[in-house]
Amino acid sequence: MKRWILQALVLLFLLAFAGGSSSSAATVRFQPPQLQGDSNAVDQEPLNGYCGVERWLVKTGTDADAGLINLQSPTQTTIAALISLPAPTTLPTNNRIQPTETTVFQLNATLTEYKLEPDSDYHLVLSDGSGNSMIAEMASPACVASSSRLLSGIQNARSEFDARYITTSSFQTANVPVTIAGVGFFDFLHGQNGVAPNGIELHAVLDIQFGTGGTLTPTPTNTPIPTPTGT
Repeated sequence: MKRWILQALVLLFLLAFAGGSSSSAATVRFQPPQLQGDSNAVDQEPLNGYCGVERWLVKTGTDADAGLINLQSPTQTTIAALISLPAPTTLPTNNRIQPTETTVFQLNATLTEYKLEPDSDYHLVLSDGSGNSMIAEMASPACVASSSRLLSGIQNARSEFDARYITTSSFQTANVPVTIAGVGFFDFLHGQNGVAPNGIELHAVLDIQFGTGGTLTPTPTNTPIPTPTGT
């Protein structure tokens, strides 16, 4: 009788031990992994790793009409004049709306805000001090094909901006006068900060000078000029 009781106690002890070990193993297996490093690392990777999509060939000068862009004679203009242009009814993906999108415009304005976009562009908000605003965009050279006629100008503009500011994914205030040149471009309206009523932008920016009376450098044209295709 005593032997049976002793065996029963041993069995209960073994069952209790096995149950406790199983519970401990389950806790370790399902413990959430600990994140290491910067908590914003997940956000930073896509922020700096993506290029644009919408009308990207036109934005970066690799579209079928890129050879029609007049890079030799910038047209002096104002924000008020550009935002008064009629908005196009359609925005082609691989062709330009002439003459606006085949013209390099130069204007004086106030750079009010800037930020780094998820598509790696620098988004600049320009104002004329009279209630008019528009956007200028600096594409990332890493997102521009080597065959683009605009690549040298894009590299130039980004270098000029990087020498003065460090962009982040949040808007930062500048409020400095600038002289800026870039190709005319009509963008889709989707609530962008500083967007013009007709969607007109300077995209891509080819040169920027800070302060009043800035003198822009001639737009480099050391890349081959492709033969225009299409109508």
